[in-house]
Formats: sequence, structure tokens, C-alpha cells
Amino acid sequence: MKGLMILANGFEDTEALATHDILKRSMLNVDLVTINETKEVVSQYNLHIKLEKMLKDVNYREYDFLVIPGGGAVGRVLQGKVEIKEVIAYFVKENKLVATICAAPSLLADEGYFLNEKFTCFPGCEINSKGGKYLPNKGVITSNHFITAKSMAHSLEFGLEIIQYLQGKDQMTKIKKAIFGEKQ
Repeated sequence: MKGLMILANGFEDTEALATHDILKRSMLNVDLVTINETKEVVSQYNLHIKLEKMLKDVNYREYDFLVIPGGGAVGRVLQGKVEIKEVIAYFVKENKLVATICAAPSLLADEGYFLNEKFTCFPGCEINSKGGKYLPNKGVITSNHFITAKSMAHSLEFGLEIIQYLQGKDQMTKIKKAIFGEKQ
């Protein structure tokens, strides 16, 4: 199973790194890619990361799931970008998992992809939503082939929910026990 995580300058540190970490612990292959002009991205809290791939150099059709963390990158960089809209549209059309957290669910809500879905996001990011049932008091929601999470505080739960969706409840429980230091 192969996943694509899109990062841009201003991505929320924990949402990206904790989610990536949890998915890798479950033996999921997740490529971190950027839409920047260079392979370096700078997080919301000034962490500099050099990525191996750029979005323009990958064939996103070869991936099984998409993850987009939130942070300032969503409104300042990703919102309205044609290439981001194309990637999201492909995953939605193919009924492949699209997992977004914090501000990132707005990338789908604003396009009407949550029309018949339940979703959550960081408060205020639902404002331009074209339909759907916004649930502000939920931390993480799975609705068909979408997983949304409210904020950075829900990053671990978000990652575990992705594992459950892709690999089942037993695998999610195994990883959860491992990260919380519980006996298997």
C-alpha cells in the first residue's frame, strides 16, 4: 500500500510528522512530496526538511491514498492551486482514501466533495464549505473514503484511523498498543 503526503511551506509540524511516523510504524509506504520549486519545505514552526520528491515528478495515479496536513500552508500555498485540485479530484473520483487534518479539509469542502459526507476541520475552515455535515465537536471522522481531523491535538488518532481504514482494526490496535507502550 502506497501513500502520498503533500507538504508545502507552512505545513503544521505535528500533523505531518506524527501522522507520517505512525503510518510508517504500520509498514505503510508514504512518500512526502512538495509543490515548492525546491525539495526543501519549511514547517509552520520553522523546521526545514529536505524531501526526496516533488509533486510534479511523481505519478499520483500510482498511489493508494492521499494525506494532506493542515497549517498555514493550506490557505497561503495550497488553496486554489490547480495541481492540488487535480490530485484531490483524481483520488475522489477513484474512491481512494483522502485523509485531511485541521485546515486541509477545506480543500475538499470548498469544492463540494463533502456534499453527502460528515466532516470536521479546524474551526473557521468550514466557512466556504459547499454542503456536507460539519461536526465541530468531533476529533476525527471517517465518512466513506474520507478521513478528516479537527486539529493538531488529534494527530495520533488521525494516523490510527488511517491505519484502521487501510489495514483493519487489528493492525490499528497493534500499532496503538505499541505507541502507547501497552503489552501486545
